[in-house]
Amino acid sequence: MDDIGRRIEALARPIAAAFGCDVVGVRFGQGRKRAIVTVFLDTIQPDPTPEQWQAAERPFDPERDPLPPPYAGSRVSVDACSRVSREVGAAIDAEGVVPGSYVLEVSSPGLERPLVRPADFVRHRGRRVELRTVEAVEGSRLVRGMLAAVDAEAVWVVPGEARGGPAAPRRVPLAAIAAARLLYEVEAPVKPGRPGSKARKR
Repeated sequence: MDDIGRRIEALARPIAAAFGCDVVGVRFGQGRKRAIVTVFLDTIQPDPTPEQWQAAERPFDPERDPLPPPYAGSRVSVDACSRVSREVGAAIDAEGVVPGSYVLEVSSPGLERPLVRPADFVRHRGRRVELRTVEAVEGSRLVRGMLAAVDAEAVWVVPGEARGGPAAPRRVPLAAIAAARLLYEVEAPVKPGRPGSKARKR
């Protein structure tokens, strides 16, 4: 995130909190005529308990650990987004954060929610994620797979099935992650005559 994005996030966070919301991402870019500021909100979630942190450090095992339900998305209302937008826009103007004219968009992050803080990874352990790293980790800057474990310094992601059996978890330091998000999976329709189908991954 650039300096303008960080300043906008600093302004938006206490405003959003007053409406029961948490800022999970800020995007700032230059459009054809005006800058575009996008603020993503989610409802405020309780911090993970010490027991949840301890459990998150243990590699996820589908045979032992209950699978998390499909992520249903943010519960932030349209009214909350509208109110936060008015307050954030006024704060940006008062502080002169964005040079020139701009468009402000405030919305929920959708089903592919960004994962920003360590607590986000703890809450979504067992779900599929996509990580982009600052530098290559084991030869790649893109890691997709099941979020298997989390501690204060790193996350472990199982990329999927490898030849000869399950792939080994990949350790990704939190400091090396440039961006992270949940991956939304759509169940493919079952074709006649076939007993089942596989999830189509984006």
